Amino acid sequence: MDLNFRQAVSSDLEWLFDMYKRTMRVLVSQVIGWDEDSQRAGFAKSVRQGACQIVRYEGKRCGFVHWEVEPDLVWLRMLCIVPDMQHKSIGSQVMAKVMSLSRHLQKPLHLHVFVCNRSAYAWYRKLGFVEIENDGRVCMMMFDSSSPSGMVGQQE
Repeated sequence: MDLNFRQAVSSDLEWLFDMYKRTMRVLVSQVIGWDEDSQRAGFAKSVRQGACQIVRYEGKRCGFVHWEVEPDLVWLRMLCIVPDMQHKSIGSQVMAKVMSLSRHLQKPLHLHVFVCNRSAYAWYRKLGFVEIENDGRVCMMMFDSSSPSGMVGQQE
């Protein structure tokens, strides 16, 4: 599968938020409740920080990935794949790109995942992420490419 990536631009913001809403609304509602205005404002602010790239397959937008490079680590802020394009290895290829960035920069890769999002949690574990914090609602996970498990999932 040949994916293309391009930097998101301001004209993508509505599509990005719609994707976020389609993939995350149920989970956000379970954890903190969904308030459309605050979610939209928070999403717009978040996307202005770090790198947000549109993922394209066969000329169509199929998702986006958003990360931020900090002094000590790389944060995966969000990975959203169009629901009918999930389970086709797109997310795995996107993660390979972000993991490669982490290795290149020699910085661990961190992310948050909702505890109620059991399939995402299990998928990140399969890729080699380990849990480092869990408050019962949100779990912080880390991928360290220098660890022996840091190569797990790269063939996914």
